Amino acid sequence: MVEDIRQGDIPGVQTRCRRRLPLKSSAAVWSWLVERKRLESWLADEVAMQGPGPDRLELRSGSNHDEVVERATTLRIEEPRRWVFEFRRLNAGWTASTQLTFEISPDRGGFHLSVLHEGFQRLSLSMGLTVWEAYRERWRKALAALESAVRGAGAQGS
Repeated sequence: MVEDIRQGDIPGVQTRCRRRLPLKSSAAVWSWLVERKRLESWLADEVAMQGPGPDRLELRSGSNHDEVVERATTLRIEEPRRWVFEFRRLNAGWTASTQLTFEISPDRGGFHLSVLHEGFQRLSLSMGLTVWEAYRERWRKALAALESAVRGAGAQGS
């Protein structure tokens, strides 16, 4: 099934999605971005964090024959509101990096986590739109998994 283009999506250039999370503070949402075990509950099967910020995340998902290996290197961090990365899939022949932004904003009785992934036009023409579509779906599913993990943790305030 082909998903409709959402507000903030520009095919082959950027995709944006957001999810409301039942948490009581931006710090509570932030903890789901910076704690390795929490990241492994929604973002990737394995997460390696390097540096004090952490400065870099290495993400691994899938099995050997279809493994996805990604690297997110911090460009800017405004804790607990925004985290901007240089983002690249390492095992897919990407010819350039993209930019990934996680942003937290308040919303009636909770907080939204927004994901903006942009710069797909920097990839080769033959892969840009395909990669854009794959990440449009990836971020939608990841945020749904995050909401489910938060609810499963019974984390109204944590």
